[in-house]
Amino acid sequence: MGFWKQPQQTLVRRAIFQIHLWTGIAIGIYIILISVTGSLVVFRRDLSQWKLGNVPAAEAVGQRMTEEKIRELAMQKYPGWEIKEVGMPRRRLSAVEVTLVKDGQTIGHRFNPYNGAYMGEAYPTSVRIMEWFVDLHDNLLAGEKGRQANAVGGGLLVVLSISGVVIWWRGASNWVKGLYFAPRSRWKRMNFDIHSALGFWSLLILLLWGVTGIYFAFPEPFVAIVNYFEPLELAHGSRKGDEFLAWIVRMHFGRYGGIGVRITYVFLGLLPAALFVTGAILWWNRVLRGWLTKN
Repeated sequence: MGFWKQPQQTLVRRAIFQIHLWTGIAIGIYIILISVTGSLVVFRRDLSQWKLGNVPAAEAVGQRMTEEKIRELAMQKYPGWEIKEVGMPRRRLSAVEVTLVKDGQTIGHRFNPYNGAYMGEAYPTSVRIMEWFVDLHDNLLAGEKGRQANAVGGGLLVVLSISGVVIWWRGASNWVKGLYFAPRSRWKRMNFDIHSALGFWSLLILLLWGVTGIYFAFPEPFVAIVNYFEPLELAHGSRKGDEFLAWIVRMHFGRYGGIGVRITYVFLGLLPAALFVTGAILWWNRVLRGWLTKN
């Protein structure tokens, strides 16, 4: 009953508070990195579609040009360059990609296979920058080891989320106060209330991001659980477990709905960074500043 009515006075709450505090401090820079890059890459597919979109359906009329004709058009646009490769597409609305070389430099460009119109670079600078951020977010620029490090970060995010719920609880008579903050409060109190309210309302998405961070690096245990409850040999059509795994992946990236969902995910992606900043201010006010004053 002590935790139910007055959690601040219990040993369990104080112990979990220390776990929450030091876990947050330990991965603070990581949280900001993943948070900011996650928001940046929300529009990855939109950027690719904009820069590397297909041939407009209205222009895909008649026979496609031959490779020889495409080569001729490319040489007219880039005289003095040597054509290394021409990638003739199989799909009706895909562009032709022409790779050219000159003095050790390699470039790639896209052409409309129906009318020969120039369609831009095959790998524009904006797309390259976006893919760098994607690699930073997904793999920390370190390949498989980086993805595994992300799994550790995801596990610690789960620890932060669960311990945060315990700390958020203010007792049976005061728990509602943890759902909002009063703008007219003193700034220290307001910072505490913002941290508490943000943590509560973002709990589910934070847990989902943490779990999917583990899943991306180590999918085998998740698949094994699905296979245990829904053996492949007994499955008829799609399995609920596979559908659930596909669903949490879509939820992680915001790959559902329209532009409004993606804009929302930009702001949601910044929640972990906001929680770290407000938490760091709390730590400074309650712990670090007093320690520095005494020493």
